Amino acid sequence: MPRGDQVTRLYTLVMDLARTKHGLTAAALARRRDLPVRTVYRDLHALEASGFPITSGDGARWKLIDGWEARIPFPLPLGQLLALHTARDLMKVIRGTPVAREFDALCERLVGPIPDGASGQGDLFPRFRTILATRSQLAIDYSQHGALLEALCRACEGRMTVRAVYYTESRHELTRRDVDPYCLYYDPQLEALYVFGWCHLRRAIRTFAVHRFRQARITDKHFQPAAGFTPESYLRDAFRIWRGENTVKVRIFLDPEAAGWVTERRWHASQKVRWHADGGCELTFTVDGVRELQRFVLQLGAAAEIIEPQWLRREVAHEHARAARRNQRRPQEKLTLDDTAVSNTGRG
Repeated sequence: MPRGDQVTRLYTLVMDLARTKHGLTAAALARRRDLPVRTVYRDLHALEASGFPITSGDGARWKLIDGWEARIPFPLPLGQLLALHTARDLMKVIRGTPVAREFDALCERLVGPIPDGASGQGDLFPRFRTILATRSQLAIDYSQHGALLEALCRACEGRMTVRAVYYTESRHELTRRDVDPYCLYYDPQLEALYVFGWCHLRRAIRTFAVHRFRQARITDKHFQPAAGFTPESYLRDAFRIWRGENTVKVRIFLDPEAAGWVTERRWHASQKVRWHADGGCELTFTVDGVRELQRFVLQLGAAAEIIEPQWLRREVAHEHARAARRNQRRPQEKLTLDDTAVSNTGRG
């Protein structure tokens, strides 16, 4: 018998017992699932042997004991323990959020309490440290945004408008606005949480970085998301998160030194690659907004060249020239206020 069939039977058996207050006989359970009574007895005894909180009372009625939810044992195999360990490590990037707290509670329920003071990789299963490791150094610490995240989660679930104070980083300004939060979105590349929602100030769907909300108060106004909205359709043409006003076709030439490792990844759904005889290649993207794509190209330095559009080529060249001029200056050393460290300002 396939292992999956047995797991499914045991699960449905537990669900049947969970739905009854006074218990069910093995014969009744067998009739519900169209199974031989002998199979049901074997499954019941298997649950008993594994420590599952069931009992048979008067009239051989099987039932879950009071408080059974807190007493379920989960003897997980090694592979599943490894998967749980890895998932918990990955969840660290959104530590402090309601989702992360609930996941920690789930881990504790599955494998027992996590030792006090444990930190770093492998704190749940130390022996897995050498099998599969993860780390995150770029993630934002959301523990200081706990109340904000609670409000945003409730607003998303209840379809309620929030009155927010939001910091716009590109303009360095605070604005007050009403926002209809459609959903929260975690971007694994940027390691940050975002909110997609209707902005009453801009009269359009906008992307908001959670950590840039200064306030978010739930109002008594309810909303309905825009027809057909999904995170996937909203981000379809964005290079990563931020969208622009127009769709732009961008062609980039990569030197052989960068072409190999850059093309190992698919950076955007529209990505096309055309290889050159010298080992270099041409990348083509069609994206909605180029701010994030421009940053991507600048990170590649001299290994990347914008072929088109010409205006983007000029902007990238201007940024490279600024960087070159700045790094050719002699750095000016300044003491910090407490005279304990030296900072290089780069200003002469």
